Amino acid sequence: IVSTGSAESIAVSSLVAYDIYRQYINPEATGDQILFVSRVVIVVFGLFMGCFAILLFEIGLSLGWVYLFMGVVIGSAVVPLWNMMTWKKASGTGAVIAAWTGLVLAVTGWLVAAKVQSDTISVDALGTNEVMLSGNLIAILSSGAIHYVYSMFIDPQDYDFSELDKHITLVEQDTRGLTDEEKDPVALRRAERWITRRGYALTLVLIFIWPILSVPAGVFTKSY
Repeated sequence: IVSTGSAESIAVSSLVAYDIYRQYINPEATGDQILFVSRVVIVVFGLFMGCFAILLFEIGLSLGWVYLFMGVVIGSAVVPLWNMMTWKKASGTGAVIAAWTGLVLAVTGWLVAAKVQSDTISVDALGTNEVMLSGNLIAILSSGAIHYVYSMFIDPQDYDFSELDKHITLVEQDTRGLTDEEKDPVALRRAERWITRRGYALTLVLIFIWPILSVPAGVFTKSY
């Protein structure tokens, strides 16, 4: 939980500092200014999340319930974002439409599943594994299908990913911590291939192979 909170704080502070403050408020921001904004955001975000956690606890929502619910409300952004980072035909407009439409469908399916299974809509009914799974799957699959169709047939793009190098700039041109090899484009491409291959392999193991190997156990025992 501590590491998760730390990662979330850093992610939010980086988002605000770079994508909002530096992009729209102060494009010429120095490293010290960005660091100050990041620290302020971490403190504010930490206080907010602390109060929010107390509120959730008081109204009876467990950590597991909230964790599964996250998939319902943000799962629809996963595939569109992945496509935007890896697929040259991905449409930005389509990604927005897919994410919001997927959210609406996921919440609707989540509520309907609770009603069908328990004949009522309550915290307990919405928190069952089957109902949460329905909402999560609808979020991920519907948004992915919508973005694919939109990008292929309505607004196909042909983005050149080499353009990214022209738009990603350092806050300060300070490369003292990098060796010549770490700045070599050939070495960077080699590292990218290394990471990509192992990332796909690990994804295959964790999402498919590992669960399949656990099927024969049925109910896990200590010996298994």
